Amino acid sequence: FNAVNCGDFSSSYPPFNGCPISTINIGDSVQRIPAYFADDKSALTSLTIGNSVTSIGSSAFENCSGLTTLTFNAINCSSFTSSSHPFTDCPISTIVIGDSVQTIPAYFAYNKSSLTSVTIPNSVTSIGENAFSGCSGLTSVTIPNSVTSIGSSAFYNCSGLTSVTIPNSVTSIASSA
Repeated sequence: FNAVNCGDFSSSYPPFNGCPISTINIGDSVQRIPAYFADDKSALTSLTIGNSVTSIGSSAFENCSGLTTLTFNAINCSSFTSSSHPFTDCPISTIVIGDSVQTIPAYFAYNKSSLTSVTIPNSVTSIGENAFSGCSGLTSVTIPNSVTSIGSSAFYNCSGLTSVTIPNSVTSIASSA
């Protein structure tokens, strides 16, 4: 998908309806992923988001019941919200964050209890609020030396988290992080 700034789609008539698409690669020139872009694509197992993406529309990948792997290269993507999360009801277990990503958006992997693995690269300087809140499948997290701030509730209710490494570069840890 290489449409640079495509408009939103209707939730009633999402594109590619009934198509068994298993892999989607969002090109590096794409700035915006439309709302309902790949809504309800149960065959989708792998998604790669390009580095120029600055926003992902509401419910863009909602109900993608086979989506287990997310490669996220968006350097400065805007925050998500819990009510219009693009990955609602996706059983993502592995997230690979690209080496150029600077900010992990708020609500990035919110309530992804299926998430067992995430690698945060040295390019990341901040982790947004509720970024990994409710990720009960995470058991350990290593925060790289580049991170200076951890948002509120960033790892709240991660009941499986038994090991966290926080470097001395972190100068701000918000409440309930």
